[in-house]
Amino acid sequence: MSYANFFEMLEREPKLKHLWDKENKTLLENDFAAALGVMSSGEVYLAQFFASVWFGNNQRYGFDFVSAIGKLDSDKRLIIAEWLKNPFWP
Repeated sequence: MSYANFFEMLEREPKLKHLWDKENKTLLENDFAAALGVMSSGEVYLAQFFASVWFGNNQRYGFDFVSAIGKLDSDKRLIIAEWLKNPFWP
């Protein structure tokens, strides 16, 4: 997988893309942690999903797939479904 695939997926969620530094290929973890405190529950789940893909696990931010699917709208679930069909990691 290339970072390009991740950042292309991230482009579909403009409210989250500022939390990653595309040029330096890093998650801005302090900004990310602060943003989690002010996001809607759906935004938190999607942010946790992106972080889980980024780190290759759900340990750091605790993404819960089942809970997320119950909170996300169909457009956001589609992002996850497309990733499930063809998973990649940066």
